[in-house]
Amino acid sequence: MHTPEYYEKAEIKKYLDSISAWHFSPVMAGYGKSGVSDIIFCYRGHFGSIEVKREGKVPTKLQELRMQEVRKAGGFATWGTAGKVHVEIEKWIRGL
Repeated sequence: MHTPEYYEKAEIKKYLDSISAWHFSPVMAGYGKSGVSDIIFCYRGHFGSIEVKREGKVPTKLQELRMQEVRKAGGFATWGTAGKVHVEIEKWIRGL
């Protein structure tokens, strides 16, 4: 049985494939950095991270901190449902 977030992640990954972005989903298993986003990607040499959330949910404070760290380092970071993320990435791409 899949969680509601599973379907959001699948839709986002499908979109990333459609724009030829390289991507992966980190698996922490107790060894990674807490709060790292669900999907890490690279589009035409630009780094990005996506925290996937289902409708009505928001990132935790730690997840927000990690996204701020990515932005401070010059990367793109966003969060939300597949629909919201798609729109945010399209805006970001137009600004590259």
